[in-house]
Amino acid sequence: MLKVVGASWLQTRISTYILVAVALLGIGAIILGEYGHVEQDGTYSATVSWNHKGGYRIDFWGQGNDLADVRLNAARAYYKTGIFESGWSIIEIETSSKYPDTVQAYAAGLLEGSLTWQMIHHHWHNTVHVVCEKWPGECEKLMRFLRENTAIVRERAERLATTDPFWHMVRLFYIQLDGLEAGWRFAVRRSRQPVEMNKEHFLWLAMAADLPDLERALNGSESYRDYIKGMIFLKSLPREGLNPLIAIGHTTAAPYAKMLRLLKKYTFGYHVLPISKTSAPVPSRTIIMSSYPGALSSHDEFYLMQEENRELIVAGTPLAATNRSLRNFMNAKDQVLSSARVMAANRLAMDGGSWSRSMSSQNDADVARQWVTVEPRDRIVWLVEQLPGFVRTADISERFAETDVFWAIGEVRLGEANVVISENEEEDDDVAKSELVARLRSNITTTEHFRRLMRGYNHEEPTIENEDQARILTDKGDLEKVDLPFGIIDTKIVLADVNGVESFEVTSGPHMLGSMQPFRWSTTFPNVSHVGQPDVFDFDSVTPLWVWL
Repeated sequence: MLKVVGASWLQTRISTYILVAVALLGIGAIILGEYGHVEQDGTYSATVSWNHKGGYRIDFWGQGNDLADVRLNAARAYYKTGIFESGWSIIEIETSSKYPDTVQAYAAGLLEGSLTWQMIHHHWHNTVHVVCEKWPGECEKLMRFLRENTAIVRERAERLATTDPFWHMVRLFYIQLDGLEAGWRFAVRRSRQPVEMNKEHFLWLAMAADLPDLERALNGSESYRDYIKGMIFLKSLPREGLNPLIAIGHTTAAPYAKMLRLLKKYTFGYHVLPISKTSAPVPSRTIIMSSYPGALSSHDEFYLMQEENRELIVAGTPLAATNRSLRNFMNAKDQVLSSARVMAANRLAMDGGSWSRSMSSQNDADVARQWVTVEPRDRIVWLVEQLPGFVRTADISERFAETDVFWAIGEVRLGEANVVISENEEEDDDVAKSELVARLRSNITTTEHFRRLMRGYNHEEPTIENEDQARILTDKGDLEKVDLPFGIIDTKIVLADVNGVESFEVTSGPHMLGSMQPFRWSTTFPNVSHVGQPDVFDFDSVTPLWVWL
């Protein structure tokens, strides 16, 4: 008995020494982790591997990595949180052409859903959840439409994808969305957070660009878009001894609740058709866009496609001269929603002409937009009007070359029979526009002038730039007075010349023309849901520095 007790005492003493040593090693590891080589830089990276037997596996690398060392496998991604520092977070995803296109699409979705899961939930709460709480019946009708539409379109895509590049791209869009939902659910389980979203909620977030202005459709109120409009603005800027720059500016008019922003770069190794060994790669492998959590397209409708010695810039804005309603939108259940269609067009585009042809495919939705495509190396500019049932295009390169100025604010331009003239429009409106063109030609001659115009810089005294912007953007209302939680929420600017894109910069936050104070939720709309957003939007422009070229 004593022998056993003595042995137990010795074992206990040895175990104590071991435990103390382990504890000291643990403390050392914590100290090294806190002050050593692991940097908590807010940049999270992950990879997805895949094989026929084991399926998909996500490996999270955490923070503080040399991103050049992150393995590609089937797909890799990094996610940089920056909403409170710059108004933007950034995600870059790359997939390997060695894997089937369907594997690439699902893996890309897994990475985005798992890395941005919290941002997705916040954005859902600020947009979908708020609408569904207020109008549960209409919300259920819309989600039923999304379910039925998805089933019809996906069945057709599965049937036609092997022979039709457009339908192959549509199929990959939905597979990527499947992966995003699966990645989100995986990350939620991993974080042990008690949050939930329905499958239809992911469809809603992905297709939000197609949905009518819900505030107007559901309560019959006048649309905010009648007062405040987004803008596409092109200007040729002279440079001494060099070819002129083309400056492309784009602003988005949207509810302020949508100001959780993501800059995205997708570099996917897709093929024109799914037989990867014999099929050619898609013309546009890399797509850069301003976007939102849970979206697989821009929704702002601003895209930069880059390949070797070739760029295509695509910018869109809603057409105001249409009568949209939730009921009309949901009538065509077999329509390919524009979020899927525009991404198919982006991937298959060689130039502005081929882009518009892809956009014409299956264009039966109750969606109306005006698009501008720019090929900077050749100074080719196309104007594209997308109306329910057809798409009209015009090469306006010569017009732009003659005037050095072009802007689009959602007004029909190409067909005289379709131009809607406001009852309040003055007879000398053409003269006023000509005068404005002349002012813009003479006053907007540098990149700084262009930035000031696009951002509506705040000054104590009115300036030429913000006066001109107010004239371009709106015929009604007062942009200096913020009385609705809706307005311009960003600015994107691309500078390019015959050698390609020189710079790309973005700015997040509402315009406050004539005001010295930045937008502040707590003093303007404290009761409007803005979970995950900063209180104050007073950010400088951001130029994303992408890693995987």
